[in-house]
Amino acid sequence: MKKIIFILLVIAITGFFLYKGTINLGKPEIKLEKEPKAVGTDYRLSFYVEDERPGLNNVSVKILQNGKEITLLEENFKEPVKSKKYILPINAQKLGLAQNKAEIIITAKDDSLLHNKKEYRKEVIIDTEPPVLSILYSSESIINGGTGFVFYKVSNDTIKTGLTLENYNFRCFSGLFKDKNIYTCAFPYPYYFNDKKPIYVYAEDEAGNKATQSVNYTFKFVKYANSVIKIDDNFINNKIKQLSDKNIQNPIELFKYVNLEIRRKNEEKIHKITSECKNIYPMFEGAFEQLKNSAKLGGFADYRNYKYNGQIIEGADAYHKGFDFASVKNAPVYASNKGVVVFTGNLGIYGNSVIIDHGLCIYSLYSHLSEISVKNGDKVDKNSLIGKTGTTGLAVGDHLHFGILVQGLEVNPIEWFDYHWIKTRFLEPIEKINKGG
Repeated sequence: MKKIIFILLVIAITGFFLYKGTINLGKPEIKLEKEPKAVGTDYRLSFYVEDERPGLNNVSVKILQNGKEITLLEENFKEPVKSKKYILPINAQKLGLAQNKAEIIITAKDDSLLHNKKEYRKEVIIDTEPPVLSILYSSESIINGGTGFVFYKVSNDTIKTGLTLENYNFRCFSGLFKDKNIYTCAFPYPYYFNDKKPIYVYAEDEAGNKATQSVNYTFKFVKYANSVIKIDDNFINNKIKQLSDKNIQNPIELFKYVNLEIRRKNEEKIHKITSECKNIYPMFEGAFEQLKNSAKLGGFADYRNYKYNGQIIEGADAYHKGFDFASVKNAPVYASNKGVVVFTGNLGIYGNSVIIDHGLCIYSLYSHLSEISVKNGDKVDKNSLIGKTGTTGLAVGDHLHFGILVQGLEVNPIEWFDYHWIKTRFLEPIEKINKGG
């Protein structure tokens, strides 16, 4: 009887420790975000370790080359940890590693009595040479609110490339030239930048080595207009209330909410659509065209204040991010250039709108339409009918709001209406590069 009780006690204790994970035959898990192939001067080893029961006790990362072992990470946990993610920077040059093969070893141990261990081993190439990068052409001058162009070439080992401007990272595209290593970048220079900012193109290889080159240009500051727009109760009741998703009784607070918060949501959607860059190859031909037989009423980057009952509404001001063109009522609206329709529908304060993709991440926006004559996916030529002007959205009077967006940001359309500007900054550089000039 005592023997049976002892056996049952042992089984119970064993079961308890198995339940707690103190006795555990399972090994921890090691999951890598990306299999390492090459390690350079700025490599990020990203991995995840996990052990549900009883938890992790130790995680280490080592690199082995020519019999020399270097510890990159050694972490012992005071209390068992269920999981942890690591992003481990590795600089092969600072570690004194040679241009040769090496082995990365990741080890995870659990907190059980058996100290179960999982090991990940991977042979990698040590490569500390950055890619080769050379700028072939860049815009000589750029304005705030303008568009810049850069053409550059990278070496075959490049896996990631682009352009940086302050906190912005813009995409650059291969495919305009027979040489797939030549990239083209059309990028926006935000209208609210009032001075010259550093611009760089970069190229990164598999090992994390990065080459950068500064883009030389002259900055030309453009002072955009300020204006005051008067609004009244009729405008509040017939326009603003229709656009609000909240029941705000105070007319000033209602206007502020619509002009700021609803505007922000609408523009976020526009920016998302015009950042997708699905059609890389440029479809536009020559200069863009404005609304036919029209007068320009509102300018790009016009800083607008609003006055209600003779008082400026504090905190309701906003930038106007396109041109307003007015013609006759319900005037026909044509595509300003060749492209593909990527959006049709209502955009809140912008009303009924159409967005056309012209390739190279360049888009045109047509808003406040009374009618829309196209649908998503339609291919349009310059001067294809897409709708009629109207007063939908936050429009005062029948007109067309027209905008150009590059990589998701509004730019000054005036440049895109100028064939000479497009020719000297885009078409001629392409011709010279194709000729080897």
